[in-house]
Amino acid sequence: MTGRLHKILDPNTRRRLRRFGKIKRAKWSLVLLTLIFVLSLFSNFLANEKPLIVKANGKLYFPAVKFYPESEFTGSGVNTRPRYKELEKLPLFAEEEKNWMLWPLVKFGPEESLTPDMIEIDPTLTITIGPADQIATVDVSSDLNMQRTRGAAGFYGETSEFALRRKPLEGGDVVVPEAIVKAVEQRFKNEPSEKVELKNESGIVFSLDSFEPKSRPPKLVRISMQRTAEDDDVTRFILDEEMNFANGEPEIWGTLSESDRERVLEKARKAMIVPQENLDLSGPDGLLSVNFDKETVEFPFRPVKDHAFGLDNSGRDVGVRILYATRTALLFGIFLVISTYFIGIFIGAVQGYFGGKTDLIGQRLTEIWESMPFLLIMILLSSIYGRSFMLLGFVFMIFNWIGISYYMRAEFLRLRKLPFVEAAKVMGIGRWKIMFSHILPNGLVPVITFFPFSLVSAIFALTALDYLGFGLPPGTPSWGNLLDQGQVQQYAWWLILYPSIALFIVSLLGIFIGEGVRAAFDPRTDSKLR
Repeated sequence: MTGRLHKILDPNTRRRLRRFGKIKRAKWSLVLLTLIFVLSLFSNFLANEKPLIVKANGKLYFPAVKFYPESEFTGSGVNTRPRYKELEKLPLFAEEEKNWMLWPLVKFGPEESLTPDMIEIDPTLTITIGPADQIATVDVSSDLNMQRTRGAAGFYGETSEFALRRKPLEGGDVVVPEAIVKAVEQRFKNEPSEKVELKNESGIVFSLDSFEPKSRPPKLVRISMQRTAEDDDVTRFILDEEMNFANGEPEIWGTLSESDRERVLEKARKAMIVPQENLDLSGPDGLLSVNFDKETVEFPFRPVKDHAFGLDNSGRDVGVRILYATRTALLFGIFLVISTYFIGIFIGAVQGYFGGKTDLIGQRLTEIWESMPFLLIMILLSSIYGRSFMLLGFVFMIFNWIGISYYMRAEFLRLRKLPFVEAAKVMGIGRWKIMFSHILPNGLVPVITFFPFSLVSAIFALTALDYLGFGLPPGTPSWGNLLDQGQVQQYAWWLILYPSIALFIVSLLGIFIGEGVRAAFDPRTDSKLR
């Protein structure tokens, strides 16, 4: 086979292929991208909710490639699409060994939406303990002793408001800023004062409303106190079903009293069954709030067993959709590039070979067509005819031929006056045969060189349009659709990470191949300065 290919190819082409083979990065990128493309073509046999082969009632069925109604297996007379996973649980297959199903490597399809009860997760409970947001008011006398309080017990580590009666405002961790003390003194002196709001080192915000002098000085001055919990002060830990710590006992657990621990565990056991409200505890540093959060399956859902890439917002396996999306992207890119190159080569060849008025008029028409707004036309047609693979390919095809037509026009303008073309004319060979049998093979360097880059560009364009909502029909597996879901639900990192990696790998391989081809076909590569 190699010898036969060696005879078919001319020496110049063989030299270029040898040069490409020496560029290892390009060569292995071509091998890897080809392998990815071939595997994606067999997506139906690698991941599918339908079995590859079914043996039932003495017959063989191939559901992955052919539709069979449910009545074909059960004789129920129902001609709808069978649910093979439920069908496998029937006595027909569960109790009779002669009937069986051969499944693909992954038993999930790109359009199969799972229900929450089908996702296996370990029952765990996330407990969050942190300072509670505290708001209090304190009425103080002229000697800064507290006379009446509401909600201030947690600031002073007390369990009741009564315990604060006639105690100094400043005590324990409560340090009153000097400006607050002066503002209180101004009010007792019946002097005007503006609103004051200050935070101390413990994070307590003291505030006093503005004050206007009265006929008599006030007997009590009301001070507002507020402390908001910071994220750094929050401790999170996980309890399993047996109320054991999943990642070791947290430090804050040792600061709680035995009775508080029992209260937390008692409520945690209930939270494993039904949701529970927050629990408030009096800790050594003030009021603590305990939150109980049991993980439930809500889509999109993180990677779990049997779904290593996670699930999207409809409960579909992200890994399976990426596999099918890879096939869609590569097929679309190859179809688009071949079709646009066919149009661009033809138009560029006609302009370059005939020249004169044909070239002049063709260039002006090309420039007018190039100024048309592609995205607006795509949006308009999508709103009229709906989103479809063929419409998307057609619009891309009629707009993306312009670039390659410029290069082919330049090649034909360069080659049309060379001796081998003049000799063909003298021999009476027709102009179309000269154009496409003699000139074109000698002017294919731009086509071959730009093909990998055009493929990457087409894949990026498809992904971008899908992300914007003007690409493939809804439900079609695509990288852009997954990225769009990840942009809406930003916590779902798997919807952004894995499609981005797939797009990056395919694009990087295409660029490496393009660089290798360009280096192999560049006639200056072997030139030396003498």
